[in-house]
Amino acid sequence: MKLLSWVAVIVLVILGVYFLVFHADPLPANHEAIGLGDQHAVHSIVGILLLIGAVLIIWRGRRSGAPATT
Repeated sequence: MKLLSWVAVIVLVILGVYFLVFHADPLPANHEAIGLGDQHAVHSIVGILLLIGAVLIIWRGRRSGAPATT
């Protein structure tokens, strides 16, 4: 895979994990701490979608680099 793809995967994984884990209630910088309400379900969905995007980038990169078999 190219360097740009790896950078994109790393960014997507970091953002996905942030939205899933570190954006929860007991940790700092959560929604309640900064006054944005309690829409944690939306952030969980966004986190999962970002992680799926990272997996798709890896999958496409490995699939396109593999030799064709007949």
